[in-house]
Amino acid sequence: MRIQSDSNPSPSSALTELGRIAVGEKVERSGQVVPSSIDSFRIRGDHAETVHKVYGETITELPILFYSDQEEIVCNERLEIRTADGKLFGYGDNYTFHIWNDELKKYAVTNTEKRPQIKEETITFLQKNLHPGKAKLIKWLPVLTLRFVIRDIPLLGYWQFSTRAVQTTIPNLRNKFDEYKKLFGSVQYLPFLLKVKKVKSNKPGMVYQYPIVDLVPQFSFETAHRLARYLRENPQADVGHWLSENGDKPEQLPTAIE
Repeated sequence: MRIQSDSNPSPSSALTELGRIAVGEKVERSGQVVPSSIDSFRIRGDHAETVHKVYGETITELPILFYSDQEEIVCNERLEIRTADGKLFGYGDNYTFHIWNDELKKYAVTNTEKRPQIKEETITFLQKNLHPGKAKLIKWLPVLTLRFVIRDIPLLGYWQFSTRAVQTTIPNLRNKFDEYKKLFGSVQYLPFLLKVKKVKSNKPGMVYQYPIVDLVPQFSFETAHRLARYLRENPQADVGHWLSENGDKPEQLPTAIE
């Protein structure tokens, strides 16, 4: 499980963040602004209009490429805790933690070897002087973040999608990413579809819908193996050029090294 085993800081990406993608929005109910799930992708950022021009106003599928095989960069899972007003106070991988230090004005690094009760201590600190209703909302929560390139968008940079759906989307995306990487040997530059749809709960006595985000290969099993082998045997190959020329024709990938 990524939270327990990854104790190293996440490597930074050489690419620029272009925008963020969500499956929720804030709506007003009974005089309060609350989050609400939707059944399409909400594109956020200065380049959102560029994406809508290519894929339309209502987007339920996005063709994407992972620009790295490093899960710390493109499929990162971590624990987060936020203040009552939503500010990120701490994050970590269940061993190493970054906790906000107001005096230093930065996140201070510690770990469970030095401070075994760091998670409990952080919760207690943030719950201090809060109304019980708000205090119970202070907790460490898993967050999964995908970073990827959207195909056919003429901008050099990555897009980010994050989810806290610990029982649905997190295990679905995490497990599929890991399975595809193990099965094909690489996911870098392989064409995927990021899809969203709302499903109905099938639990007894529960009648509600919620969105699930899915990761679907845009290639056959045979093609994936050929491409992954090609990348392994040609680590310096200009795959970006090949994708721009033949990305929609994966069958043209050579089956052997010339």
